[in-house]
Amino acid sequence: MGGTAEALRGAARSSGRWGLVLAAASLLEAATLLTLPATVARAVDAALAGSPIAPAAVPALGVLLLATVSEAARRLAAAVVQERGALHLRRRLVRHVLALDLRGQRAFDTGDLLSRLTGAAHEAAAAPVAAARAATSVVISLGGLAALFALDVRLGLLFLCAAPAAAWTTRSSLGQMSLFTGRYMSVLGELSARLVEAVRGAPAIRAAGTLDREIARVRQPLADLRAAGDRFWDVQRRMAVRLGLAAPLTQVLVLGTAGVAVASGGLGPGALPAASAYTGLALGLLRLAGPLGGLARAHGCAARVQEVLDAPVPATGARALPNGGGRLTLRGIGVRRGEHWVLRDVNLDVPAGCSVALVGRSGAGKSALAEVAGGLLSPDTGDVELDGVPLRELDAAQARVAIAYAFERPNLLGDTVADAVAYADRPVERRSVRAALAACGADAFVARLPHREHTAVAGLTLSGGELQRLGLARAVCRDARVVILDDATSSLDGATEARVGDALDRVLRGRTRLVAGHRERTAARADLVAWLDGGRLRALGPHTALRADPAYRALFAEEPGRAG
Repeated sequence: MGGTAEALRGAARSSGRWGLVLAAASLLEAATLLTLPATVARAVDAALAGSPIAPAAVPALGVLLLATVSEAARRLAAAVVQERGALHLRRRLVRHVLALDLRGQRAFDTGDLLSRLTGAAHEAAAAPVAAARAATSVVISLGGLAALFALDVRLGLLFLCAAPAAAWTTRSSLGQMSLFTGRYMSVLGELSARLVEAVRGAPAIRAAGTLDREIARVRQPLADLRAAGDRFWDVQRRMAVRLGLAAPLTQVLVLGTAGVAVASGGLGPGALPAASAYTGLALGLLRLAGPLGGLARAHGCAARVQEVLDAPVPATGARALPNGGGRLTLRGIGVRRGEHWVLRDVNLDVPAGCSVALVGRSGAGKSALAEVAGGLLSPDTGDVELDGVPLRELDAAQARVAIAYAFERPNLLGDTVADAVAYADRPVERRSVRAALAACGADAFVARLPHREHTAVAGLTLSGGELQRLGLARAVCRDARVVILDDATSSLDGATEARVGDALDRVLRGRTRLVAGHRERTAARADLVAWLDGGRLRALGPHTALRADPAYRALFAEEPGRAG
């Protein structure tokens, strides 16, 4: 609850002066609406008394003009406040998600995050607008009620008869609306996640001929989505109906009493339209379903946003990285996913400048160990040190410079191919980019692109092997102490993988390397092999020594393209 309120306050503060404009315009609108009936009443009394109407009509027209201007200003300010608040929440969400380690990021599906970034953030940002509407309605209503008492005490007392029922109805409905809003947005996130999965898997769906089945799978949450939406609107409808039934009865009683007072001479003729107008304003207390429903929706959506913001960001230190060659030390590393331990009690020493291949059957924990070693994933147990400094105590900027990654499925970030290869928090010289492309065997296909390395990434179609070579080039062109290749050559054919591997050995000589892979050629090329089995380090040694173990040889027995 506290975090949700802080998210709403942050969104409200982000609007800056526009929040003050919204508040001022709302108060001015309330003041003009409360003043208008009195000025109209004076004009009516003057007209019926035969007095000059201009002195009374001009103030009424002025108040009416001011009411129109204030309403326009309120609407403009409300739009700006909501959009700025949504931008603030979206920036916070994106920054927070990118600051999470892989464990935190994997807790939220891509489609679900998109739902929170778009719909939930925008709805949550409407909280200041809904609060201003609700506060203005309350001010106008209380002002109208005070005016009724000023006209005739009996009018105010009659109106108050409906207040207790209205308050009870409103209070009992708000909690339910917030609950169903949260449920609605949660199901919407699930629906978005399924849709993103279907879009990603479009080639497989087309090849399998399962379009209708996939459409049915994506649409499955629609029943729950509709149920949550129907429950929300049903609560608001019942609140509006109950308040709506009380409003006409109250108005009839007040106007009937005012009419009797005018007929008996207790009130002037202008008091009747004034009583009618002030009753309408005071009835705003019975019509708070809209503004309060908006507040409930905003609160429910803010809770969805805050759920992501509450995901813990791994702590980083401020220690400087001493001079060193990239010695990695892993002690007691354990990684758990749910109830399953992916890694358990792994101890590994990687000497500076040494290349270590991580091998094992699928699910043995190779990628998890590569992620932990470079600081992408915080282990549940144990610690990682780089040149004697724990990664959790190391300055984050220095860690990014010291460790480079190449992934199995690299994403090209930037405007051009050169930008994607040079993508880093520090500038990379163009000659380094060209040298890295050549070292990774990417220069040939890049030369065939329309504008070579200056070809735009948007709309560029590349094979899996070409993408991997660009990912390798991105890791190579950085002067990192440690280079981690996580299955980064799996899409290359055997001959290309051999050529690229030889080139990488030359280019990265002297740098510490962790190479996770499935091919025996990868293990044979490394100085040491870390053999993972069931999340534990089964053995560490040169490939030639480990190959004496039949179980180790069996890891590569079914390697694709292997003869005999």
